[in-house]
Amino acid sequence: MSYLGYDVLELNYNRIGAFEERLRRKFTLLNSKTGRRVADEQAPAPAASRPFTWTAFGRDETTAMRTFLDARRGRAVPFWLPSFQWDLALAEDVSQNQSSATIWWVRYKQQMWGTTGARRHLAIWSLGDSTMDYCRITGAIDVANYQTETLTLDPVAQREYGRTKTVLSFLKFCRLDEDRIEISYPSPQVAEATIRIRELPLEAPL
Repeated sequence: MSYLGYDVLELNYNRIGAFEERLRRKFTLLNSKTGRRVADEQAPAPAASRPFTWTAFGRDETTAMRTFLDARRGRAVPFWLPSFQWDLALAEDVSQNQSSATIWWVRYKQQMWGTTGARRHLAIWSLGDSTMDYCRITGAIDVANYQTETLTLDPVAQREYGRTKTVLSFLKFCRLDEDRIEISYPSPQVAEATIRIRELPLEAPL
């Protein structure tokens, strides 16, 4: 599956052990030594990295793993990765072909819309259904009632989305953080690779 010309890794990865995520953000610490220190941020969004454990069972899944990793050419070729989290929640049902979605207020317009495309792309899926739809958020309205916000979607809703079962996950623009990936084989029918993924918030399409 691809979205905006880049592959999408539709794989809910194997979450083994404690979860680790590192954030890197360039800033300058301004210190006059006579008052409080101030951090001058030079990047509009932090670059997060996290480990990703990919477990493949059988020949077909192992071949798919190797094919995807080979296509990355190390750190050169980016891809999309859904967060697989309930990042935003629908406040109202969305009908097929509807171009907007009303979500519960989370300060999306204020804190996540920003000047980058990092949080402007969604993977939409329903509990019990692995089919994912992808869309771009082209507009956000906060009516200042501290209850809901309205998002404009492109393309329009491909099907009906019920508010109680629909998951809105951020679609993150990423690359591998290493050029060499080691694949281990715990058994003849199981292959496993632990790789580090780095998000590219400043390169995500607007």
